[in-house]
Amino acid sequence: MKPIVRFSLLIAVMYFLSGCVKAVIIPVPQNPVVGSWILTGASEGDPSGWSSFNTGVENGVFDLYSNGAAQYSDTQLNMQGHWDIANVSGGYYDEYGSFFNGPHQQMELHLDDNSTHSSIDLSFDYVSFYGNRFVATYFNGSLIERYFFQQY
Repeated sequence: MKPIVRFSLLIAVMYFLSGCVKAVIIPVPQNPVVGSWILTGASEGDPSGWSSFNTGVENGVFDLYSNGAAQYSDTQLNMQGHWDIANVSGGYYDEYGSFFNGPHQQMELHLDDNSTHSSIDLSFDYVSFYGNRFVATYFNGSLIERYFFQQY
């Protein structure tokens, strides 16, 4: 009878252990720029002051896809193109006009419409993400341009 009890105990232990399965879920980080964005404002200046300016693309939506494809559309245009973000190291101005030298992200956005021969070419020296918005800057040789984007 002892072998039957041992065998039963072994079967019971195996039954309980086989029911314990651990699943480890590793989230895949999503690029923060993927999504739909609107330009909420643009300004140019230096550390001592800023002036707003109109870029001409405030009324449209930028759709940025995970494969690097991009689209811009408003009531008159529908442009196709691509975007890219690169990790670089070097000099840049942040959204406050302060100069830094070190690692940061740069962003490029190129879109065009062959039927109207319109295009949008944005190259940013610096981009920083804050949840559902991001700020990008570009030094044009004399002034810092900064662009504010909000998730649509």
